[in-house]
Amino acid sequence: MVWVGQFGVVDGEAREDTPWVGVYRDEHRDEEDVSDLYVLVEPALPGSEEFTGEMKDAIGENFHESKLSLTGGMLRALRSAHDSLRDWNRRSLVQHRVAAGISCVAVQGNEAYLAQVGPSRAVYFHDGKLQEIEPQVPEAKEALGLEDEFYPEFRRFELTPGDRLLLLSPGLGEALAGPELAEALALTGEQALPEIYRQAQGQQNCAAVLVAATPAGDSE
Repeated sequence: MVWVGQFGVVDGEAREDTPWVGVYRDEHRDEEDVSDLYVLVEPALPGSEEFTGEMKDAIGENFHESKLSLTGGMLRALRSAHDSLRDWNRRSLVQHRVAAGISCVAVQGNEAYLAQVGPSRAVYFHDGKLQEIEPQVPEAKEALGLEDEFYPEFRRFELTPGDRLLLLSPGLGEALAGPELAEALALTGEQALPEIYRQAQGQQNCAAVLVAATPAGDSE
């Protein structure tokens, strides 16, 4: 089983609802292939902040409308958001162009599929070790909305008890120290997220999503 939590900070203030992070639960909770989507958006150009809230909602809604597979659903949702941004940028002056980095994770049972494009950061904690994750392939490095073509970088994780998958705003990821972050992620999910938030003090705009694998029988 998994436990999922998130937080966001806007202008130095923690808020329950922020433009940076969205949680999109599967409405069909009685089906075996229930999958939820968690989206973290990072503005990549000045002025893009105004678009992040609409962007994450469009991605979440599109994913649940068209997910024949988890990766296919994420790809279609991200491509739709990319096309919308490209249309805006084609009609706009250079100084008014908008772009964003995206990290999103679809969770189904103990499987988690991570998709990243543009400036984005994630951390995988397994067996007491941290693995920092950023897009590596050229098609996924550029921010959403800038290039004619893009393709997100996908990774699959089969989570076992004690594993953690953390999505972070890139600025927050740079600010968190390795040993302290590892100590935080070694805690239970409900303990780890407040500790990560404590370490995020001083950040003006940031967000985090934590997916924590729990032993069988623990409450989600």
